[in-house]
Amino acid sequence: MNPITGLYLLAHLLLSLVSNHPPVVDKTDRHYLKTAAESIALVHAKIFDGTGSPARLNQTVLIENGRILAVGASAELAVPAGYETWDASGMTLVPGLIGTHNHLRLPQRAMRYTGPKLYLACGVTTIQTCGTGHPAEELALARAIGEGRYPGPEIIPSSPYFTGPEGRDNFVRFTNEKQVRDSIRYWARQGVAWFKVYRNTRPEDLRIIVDEAHRQGAKVTVHLCATTYAEAAQIGIDAIEHGFIHAFDFAAGRVPGTCSGSTDFRSNLDANDPAVQELIQLLIDREVAISSTPAIMEAQARGYADQPSLEAMDPFHVRAYQRRREEREARGSEGYFKEAWLLRSLQFDRAFFRAGGLLTAGPDPGLHVLPGYGDQKNYELFIEAGFEPEVAVQILTANGARLLGRTDIGKVQSGMRANLLLLDGDLEQDPRVIRKPFLVFKDGKGYDPQKLLEAVKGKVGGAMDDAWRVD
Repeated sequence: MNPITGLYLLAHLLLSLVSNHPPVVDKTDRHYLKTAAESIALVHAKIFDGTGSPARLNQTVLIENGRILAVGASAELAVPAGYETWDASGMTLVPGLIGTHNHLRLPQRAMRYTGPKLYLACGVTTIQTCGTGHPAEELALARAIGEGRYPGPEIIPSSPYFTGPEGRDNFVRFTNEKQVRDSIRYWARQGVAWFKVYRNTRPEDLRIIVDEAHRQGAKVTVHLCATTYAEAAQIGIDAIEHGFIHAFDFAAGRVPGTCSGSTDFRSNLDANDPAVQELIQLLIDREVAISSTPAIMEAQARGYADQPSLEAMDPFHVRAYQRRREEREARGSEGYFKEAWLLRSLQFDRAFFRAGGLLTAGPDPGLHVLPGYGDQKNYELFIEAGFEPEVAVQILTANGARLLGRTDIGKVQSGMRANLLLLDGDLEQDPRVIRKPFLVFKDGKGYDPQKLLEAVKGKVGGAMDDAWRVD
């Protein structure tokens, strides 16, 4: 056994057997339900079905045993006897949100107890975690949720971070090909479906990682710098994280194979530049998706937390936020991440999508961006960027399902799993309605968002998150 595989086996064993705290006992999944009926009818709803089509008015959706049985006009689709009926007049129904960059940790703190609840409360029913420092912990949590022992979204687990020889010590650094391949094989056998590659990975490193991951039936997503987007696309990656903000293809003074060069392109590059259009077409031709993370970019550029997020945070994170605000105001200028970078990144997202690229999204939790709330912010930012409501819904639902290779989620259509988000208001008229979940369905179970939110209030990233664990 090589050292890297042995290290992760030991970490897995320790996680299973040792804890400095007794596990926190949680209420059962059923405690958070608003309805447990097996046959449910939602009537008179306005529906965005996830396909990018305009909204349909006055619709009925029949749910039977966790699946969508039928969708049709309320005037034509009769509700069978025995169905529990909910009047959705004045409400908007969309597919359950699917996040493709949705961590379960904040810097320095876990979100084992609160993260899953917060995602589900906000209507996020499936997440791809996109890299983790604690893969065994994530796999255990995914199993617990999948077995119905804990409320939360379906978790698509991801790998430890892979990086080049000069990368962080707590990542899998590319110093030996056999060790890297063995590590990929090990985590693929544990159930990891996505491998995350980080900034210092060189093209020659990435080529081996992609080769082995694809041999194991897994996919590779990247946060790039030492390797350009064009190089990575030619190698065969499946997705790029954060959009065009890390496209060092356009960095002046860049040294090939190193994370180097000026970031001026983030302010100056035009989405209509022929070189940009050529890169976009290459990504599309190579079937490389873009997973955008506007919520964390907005947090860096503008620096303001909303009240629900502050109420959810543990006091440690509230104090950290307040210090950042005080430092920013004392400085009297924007920080490292510029407002122009956020706006330009959204323009690139739009150009990529309009050209036919597969655009998905996740919040990349950090700073004051929390699970679920960040997914809602992504919707609002896409609307700010000029996407139509039906398209913003598509990006956050069906597009995520497509990237994950799923045909059973992401749309409001008969035969699909009943993963649905019922919003209290007209989302087409007011993007802030995305913040008003009334009822969240996952596999036909109707969860009460308020009960889930009350369970995490003031606790996100706190002691309970550190103490709670699943077996």
